[in-house]
Amino acid sequence: MTSTPHHPDLRSQLETLATEAFRPELAEIDQMPTLDIARLMNGEDAAVPAAVAERLPEIAAAIDAVAARMARGGRLVYAGAGTAGR
Repeated sequence: MTSTPHHPDLRSQLETLATEAFRPELAEIDQMPTLDIARLMNGEDAAVPAAVAERLPEIAAAIDAVAARMARGGRLVYAGAGTAGR
């Protein structure tokens, strides 16, 4: 990642996110058997429901805010990317 004129501290902000952290145990994931990679991904995915449950009030508030804006003619544009096995 590089800094941009508009967001010079973006890298430092991203580095504080657990999802962007370096995980030494996955440093050689590209050398692992496919089944082991699939098991790792499945294990990580198993943590998602609990993480979502912890944030349900915030998720509901976001849904309500988007719905209210869309009711006034707004639109929702979203994009996503995943980096399983970073």
